[in-house]
Amino acid sequence: MTHEKQKGLFKCWTDQRVGIALLAEINLQWSAMPRGHKWFDLVKFFTNQGQCLSSGVSNSASMVRMFCYITQQGRTPCKSGGKDETGLGRFSWIKIWSRGIRQQDGPLDLVVVSAYCPNKEGTNVGSVWNYQRNYWLSNGVTMDPCDKITLDLVDLIKQLKAEGCEDVSNNSPFSCRQEMWSEGLTKAILRQHQGPYPATTQSRTMDTPIDGIFVTDGVRVMAGGYLDFQQYFKSDHRGLWIDIDLEATLGAPPVTSPSFQPGRLTLADGRSVDRYIKAAEAGYRHFRLSQRLTQLSEDILVQDGYLTANQQARFNTIHRQAYEIRRRAERNCRKLVRTSSRKVWRLLKKNGLSDAWKLSEADLEAKWYLEHQDYTEVKQKRAHQWRLEYLENESAADQKAKKSNIKARTRRT
Repeated sequence: MTHEKQKGLFKCWTDQRVGIALLAEINLQWSAMPRGHKWFDLVKFFTNQGQCLSSGVSNSASMVRMFCYITQQGRTPCKSGGKDETGLGRFSWIKIWSRGIRQQDGPLDLVVVSAYCPNKEGTNVGSVWNYQRNYWLSNGVTMDPCDKITLDLVDLIKQLKAEGCEDVSNNSPFSCRQEMWSEGLTKAILRQHQGPYPATTQSRTMDTPIDGIFVTDGVRVMAGGYLDFQQYFKSDHRGLWIDIDLEATLGAPPVTSPSFQPGRLTLADGRSVDRYIKAAEAGYRHFRLSQRLTQLSEDILVQDGYLTANQQARFNTIHRQAYEIRRRAERNCRKLVRTSSRKVWRLLKKNGLSDAWKLSEADLEAKWYLEHQDYTEVKQKRAHQWRLEYLENESAADQKAKKSNIKARTRRT
């Protein structure tokens, strides 16, 4: 893959808002790329906050390298990953963390696998098939490399499913389609588009594609198809894409208990209680809290106790509004006292505060603002005079201290 193709591919990912990318590439030209233009230098800059995993040995000229990327748009945390332990770079995988709540069967992680099945290219000594063939023969394995990767890939999928994971696999469907079906993985494209297989490459007219995406039943495929790369870079291949519902597969984030704490009120008499309740009920009616809570309750019953992320945000908003309404009612109810009303009024009258007590909160704020404004104006006018008085007082204090020190020395002598 040339540098121009790399830039075109990244632009395609950005334009199409790709969240998870699977790529297979033969490692033929990486050593010739200048520093800063190698694949990992570019992809790490592109993904930024994303996570990537590769499989392969960088010092082998004819090695296949498999890539799984969670790009910046796919902000689901990556739990772990793995790759082909043989070092041949045949497959690579990433496990995406479950969010904790799922409607059925409990929470499951999602594993995304990128695999490459080599094509037999005759006597071409530089082909991937011949490279893997020589590797297995040197280790005493006479099995065809295509059959060997199919066997190892099926074993990996069995292991991942035993751990409670849903699976999405991107690989060549030539030799492993039946094996994928036997393990419960179906062709994702055919879930949306029934009929004969379309050709994956533009120059290839066969009805059997050279690439495929297989998914388990727990992965909800919303859409799928082929993507033409010609608008981004020159290529005889087309990309496969599927749109999956991650929330249906991974579950929604667990509902956390809100951190809002109710206010503690001490109401002195019945009039104060009535005033507080009336103010709170007026706020509830204004924001339609009862109707909104009723709608959420009905949704929870229909969804078997399951809340989507949007519904959880709506619930937290209602809870926050109810809390603010109660606090506002508490502030407006000014007769919140711990002693009797008669004693309070006697104390207020004695200290000249009865008029201020009758004022509303808005009146008190306005009065405080006017007093503060008057003080600011007086301070600006008399700032110089106050400064001179301060310096005179400091000078007088210094003179007094010096006289005291002189008297003390005289007594000692």
